[in-house]
This record gives sequence, C-alpha cells and structure tokens, in this order.
Amino acid sequence: MNPPRPTTVVIGQVLVHASATALETAEAVGLADGRVVAVGSRQDVRDAAVASAEILDFGEAAIVPGLCDFHLHLVGMARARRSVLLDEVRTGEAMVTTMRAAAERLPPGAWLTGRGWHDAALAATDLALLDQALGGRPALVFSHDGHSAWASAAALVVAGIDADTPDPAGGRIERDANGIPTGILRERATDLMDGVPGDAPEPGLDSALAETVAELNALGVTAAVDAGDPTAEGGHGPYAALGDSASILLTSAEVDGRLRLAANMPAAAIAAAADLGIRSGDRAMDRSTVHVGWAKAFVDGALGSRTGALFEPYTCGSGGELGITRLTEDELDATLAAARRGGIGVAIHALGDRAVATVLDAIERAPRRDASVPADRMEHLQLMRPDDAPRLAAADITASIQPVHCASDRELVEACWADRTDRAYPWHDHLEAGTRFAFGSDAPIESFNPWLGVHAAVHRRFPSDGTPDWHPEQSLPIGQALAGYTSGAAAAGSWPDRGHLRIGAHADLAVLNVTLDALLDAGDTLARVRSQLTLLGGRTVHSA
Repeated sequence: MNPPRPTTVVIGQVLVHASATALETAEAVGLADGRVVAVGSRQDVRDAAVASAEILDFGEAAIVPGLCDFHLHLVGMARARRSVLLDEVRTGEAMVTTMRAAAERLPPGAWLTGRGWHDAALAATDLALLDQALGGRPALVFSHDGHSAWASAAALVVAGIDADTPDPAGGRIERDANGIPTGILRERATDLMDGVPGDAPEPGLDSALAETVAELNALGVTAAVDAGDPTAEGGHGPYAALGDSASILLTSAEVDGRLRLAANMPAAAIAAAADLGIRSGDRAMDRSTVHVGWAKAFVDGALGSRTGALFEPYTCGSGGELGITRLTEDELDATLAAARRGGIGVAIHALGDRAVATVLDAIERAPRRDASVPADRMEHLQLMRPDDAPRLAAADITASIQPVHCASDRELVEACWADRTDRAYPWHDHLEAGTRFAFGSDAPIESFNPWLGVHAAVHRRFPSDGTPDWHPEQSLPIGQALAGYTSGAAAAGSWPDRGHLRIGAHADLAVLNVTLDALLDAGDTLARVRSQLTLLGGRTVHSA
C-alpha cells in the first residue's frame, strides 16, 4: 500500500537519521496525517505532494528529528520556577541572604522549598544563622545533585526527626558533636521528609508545567522521559499509587499533545502498577502522547554529596568514604523480579563504579525480560571499571547518560576521583563495546538545553569556557552525540517511529537556526542553537 501524498513539504538541510558511523541526509521531507510520507530531493518531494500542499522552504537551515531528553525531572523543573534556587550561591553569607529574601516573600507559616545548594557553601554556613534568617518557618531545600537536603529546625519538628531518630537503611542524618540533627539529610534520610510538606499539586503548577514544556519545544525537544521519584509517597488522583511526579504527569493536560512523555514510577510502586493493570508503554487514560515509563530504583547517590558507591575511597572530604548503597542485593533482586512479573522496565540509578557493578550482577542473575518490555536502563554511569563496559553491552542495558554532567562536574571529579579520572564518564568505552546510548539532561539539576549536551558529548566541557577538551580519548563523534538524543533514545524506548525522519516516522521535527554543516562542526556555537519551528505529529508546538 502506497503512503499518502504529502500535504506539507518542509525544505532545508534534513538530517534524516544519525548514528556514530553514518549520517543520512536529504533536501526535503513530505508530511501527511502526522507522519513522514516522502523523503528526498526538494523537487522529488514537491512533485509527490498534492497540488494544494503547504511548502515550508527554510533554505539551508538544518532540519532534525525531534529531540528526546531521556532523563529529566519535569515536575521538579516546573516547581523550580516557583522555588528558591541556590545553584549559583557559593558562600555561606550569600546563602543566608538568599534564603532570607525568599522567606520574606512568603506568607506567614508557609513552607520555603527549593534546591541547588552545594556542600561547600552549606559547610561554610552557620546553620543557626540560616534558621534565624527564615524567621522560624519550616524549610526544605535539596542539594544541587538532589541526593541531600537541608531541613530547618521547624521542619525537623514537623517531621518528628530528633536525636533519637535512627539513620534509615541507605541514608544518614548528619549530627553535631552532641548527636543533635543538623538538618542535613543524606540519601534515604531525605525520604523521612516525604509528605512534609505535602506534595499535592500546588497552585500554579499547571502553568509552570506549560511554561517548561514550551521552553523544551523551543529547543527542538519533542519527547522526554520523566526520571521518577525515589518513593511512592505524595501521589494523588487516579494514579496516586505511582507517587507524586507520575500521578501529576499521567493526568497532565499541559504536557499531552506537546511532548511525547514517558513518566517513570518509583520501584516501590511496581506492585501498585500491577494492581492497576499498568505495564511500561501503556498510554495514560484520556491522553494521546503521555505513557507509562520505567520503574526507577536507586542503588547509590551522587558525586557532589560523596554518596556515589565506590570500590576505592573518595580523594576529597574526610577520607575513607566509599559512598552509600541505598539498596541491598536482596532488595534489588526483589525489585527486578517484581518488574519482570509485571511487564515493567527498570531504570536503575548507578553512579559510582561499585554501584554499576552491583547492578550488572543483579541483572545478570535476574529473570529474562519479556521482549515486549523496553530494555533495562542504567542511569548516569559516571565511574566504571573498564571490564564492566562489555558486560553492560552484553546485558542489553541502555546507558542513560547526561553528557552535561561531565562538563559541570569536572572540578569535582579531579578533586574527589583524583586517581581515576581516566575512568570517569567512559563514553568511548561504551561505544567500543557496542552499548546503546540515550542522552538526557537531569534537569533541573543541570541545564535542559540539549545542545549543551551535544557539545559536552563531543568536547567534555562547556562551550567557550576557556578550558581544553577534558579526557578527549573518551569523547564521542558528533553523529553519536546527535543519535543519543534521537535514534538512540528511540531504540532505548522501543519507539520505532521516532528519532528519525524516514518514511513512516512520526512527523516530529525541529527546524534549527543553523545550517547542517554548522551543526555537524560541533563548535562552541552549539550553545546558541534554537528551533525556528518545532512540529509534533505535524502540528506546530513552537514557532519563533
């Protein structure tokens, strides 16, 4: 059966499909009924179109498949628009000043929430002065990496955390010399604050989500995976059992039709998903482009909090630290077994080399995954033993990587993994082993600009930051950098009609403000790449 004739023709320098070894290009694509129905020269595609076809001629502008951010926190991004942000705060004095100003803008008794503090800045802060600056109000502010939190004295009282509260398994409550909690909570100790304050959709969240999705569309992003929450607490509505973020996104009218979204659930919600009859890939009720994603599990923590699980100690901090393991082997085995029974893919956070090895061991002994379920994925993989790269590929695990972390964390790596920097962010090792890549941003922890991620994949630094490429032996070619956001992400999600512009694909594309040659040059000008026109299923979701 022949495809329908194009009713829209988009002309430019078309990147039809990207891979590490080949780039497939054309001069035009023809669209009809939300799909790509013709690809080729501008004359051939125009000749194939109906007489009344709309012709969109963008000259030499690059036209690329719609990008997929394979790991972001969409609800967190939206909430960050209305919260105090401390990512740029580097001194204790500035932290006190920033928090006081934020608290003064709130009504009496309201919680102050936010994110972004760095360990060095908090360590330089007199926490008593910080509590005074808040005027006694409850506050909960997460660290830059999201794996630690500071709770004010009033917040600790509300949560019932005091000197007698034991450290939870997989977490730590920081205490002073007298054993009194300082308010700093590490890893699963942050779970003690779940529901305090409540996580029900707050006023303004819908508009914040809409603003966030619009900014993604303006960068050429048409698909995303929400990475999911650590716990199943705080959910509401028909998907309440799947936790806060998933319950919001699976019912969101602001996301539906503007983004092809897969919403991950916490691993603790696997049984609840089975009770609801939900499997990975299922479309959310009454939604067209929002689907159920993977089950998210956390095996370790983060580099900035020194909670990523390592075989050898950190070379920064107090000495001798090996990180925190959030799950036991038995818990991880039980999670994998439950996911296999329920038809749920797993997305496992593993940052340090010990965590990566632990996950590989568990997946190798787990029951076989049903072919209808998307491939298991490991998140971050920021440090890895060389011998584990072939194991990752052999197990058919997607390397879910956020390239911008490499550029952002370079100084931390050199300080904290000083004797093993050559094994940090070992992307070329993955490429040589034949591992499947899918790229994301981890926003709001890092910028959600995918073009910074493309640049970081090639150069392992930020554009125009004045530094040389960092460990260039582990960099990736531009074709693979683009594939990580397009064809690689589509393969990882078992989405055969996404990530390319071949005939039959969804008509998801972005017309960029640069030529294809400039894009493939992968220079520092990538920081200024934006979309002139973004289509989702042939419909305009952004126009500059």
